[in-house]
Amino acid sequence: MIKAATRENQVKLTVSVPPSLHVLLRSWALCEGRELTSVVLQCVELSIRQLKSNGSIPSAAVRAYEGACDERLAIGGL
Repeated sequence: MIKAATRENQVKLTVSVPPSLHVLLRSWALCEGRELTSVVLQCVELSIRQLKSNGSIPSAAVRAYEGACDERLAIGGL
């Protein structure tokens, strides 16, 4: 029997950005027919991957993240 993965709860964050950055993000979303939140999430995900790969994120934070991933895998039965 294949167990469907449950979607983890989302955490809502509020971020303040300069008006010019807001114009860029909003224009990007409009150009691609996407929601602003989708574009912002893409930026955050790509930035975190880059920062993680170049060692800019403290190793303790990376270990905590990896531990959380391991827990989700264990709960999912993998």
